[in-house]
Amino acid sequence: MWLEAGLNVWTGAPARSWGQCNAQLLAALGDGKLNGKPMQDVLHVMRRYDESEGPSIVAEFDRFLARITTTPEATQRGIVITEVRSVDNSKFGFVLRLRQTSRTLFASKAIIDAASKSFRSAWAQIGAPTARVVALAVNERTLGKGDKEGNLRIVDVALQLCNSTFIPCDSSYEVAMANRLVAERRRFKKPLRLMPGDDTLPDSRLTDTSTPTAIEVYGMLDNAQYLARKTQKQAIYARAATPCVEWIPPAALESIRLPVAAP
Repeated sequence: MWLEAGLNVWTGAPARSWGQCNAQLLAALGDGKLNGKPMQDVLHVMRRYDESEGPSIVAEFDRFLARITTTPEATQRGIVITEVRSVDNSKFGFVLRLRQTSRTLFASKAIIDAASKSFRSAWAQIGAPTARVVALAVNERTLGKGDKEGNLRIVDVALQLCNSTFIPCDSSYEVAMANRLVAERRRFKKPLRLMPGDDTLPDSRLTDTSTPTAIEVYGMLDNAQYLARKTQKQAIYARAATPCVEWIPPAALESIRLPVAAP
């Protein structure tokens, strides 16, 4: 979804807010359907919080949550895309606190344990001041009793680590590099899938140089499989004469020289 919305591309702007992400995601989703139902009925992209529009934002979210129902005959789930502020213990499991609303989402220990293992890099950066973590949370409601409505709960969740301007990243080191590129007003993209003509996916690619320049952040040098992949990538770049900037932490990021942007 980040790819379709163009959120993996940076054009040299000084900043990007969640409001811009919301607009680009909604534009990418369009009037499509999910499981045969209108997208807006089953998926909600949280709006950026604005104090002047606070009540309407809450009301819009509540209307979406009200569509999530469970009866003896059927279950209507709902997907929420939102920033995560924190994950805290609660009496019956865990509570996800969100950045754009005071509303919270709840999850069991099993769901949180699975998310922390499947999305380790994102999980470790929840609450970090230089990063953003976006959740895609699938919610359902427990079966109510009598006139009492059931409780909402997350039944599945995926986490995406991003830098401070919502460029997707795979590690805290990539977050640091992406933040530097944004601060220096560079133009770049984070490739998310192989495109025609690609032999490999760099961690990011400068697009403001005379020849596109790969950027590789090698942060797992104690992993034999990772080292083998590093050697393979270096060979691919050498054969194709592809310019490549390498950062190998713990070397200081500031020590890495970037090629000058083309006029």
